[in-house]
Amino acid sequence: MTMEFVNRTALVVRPKRPYIDWADSFDDGGPKYDPDLHQAKGFLVDEVADTRDIKKVLRRCWHAIFEEELNSWIRDPDAWPHRRTLKVFLEWFEVEVCDVVFDLGKEPINCD
Repeated sequence: MTMEFVNRTALVVRPKRPYIDWADSFDDGGPKYDPDLHQAKGFLVDEVADTRDIKKVLRRCWHAIFEEELNSWIRDPDAWPHRRTLKVFLEWFEVEVCDVVFDLGKEPINCD
């Protein structure tokens, strides 16, 4: 099996209790948050030389990740929390930085 190094850093994002409580707050007849169905998401960012300070890693991309996570639950931005800061993001999500990424797939990466 060929193992190709990918020149990216991966951010693994997992919801914490505030996100789960927000997702479960809607009384719209839709589903409730199920941790067995809603696992972590991975986001690739430009390669980062020093990943020890997660805030430095997130400064450029936390807002896009936050909006993706909110949009994946409810598509109406008016229903999203109005206060969206890096501090709130870190309260709502656990973020793990993976600084070495390899591609073990056989198929080419599709960036649709």
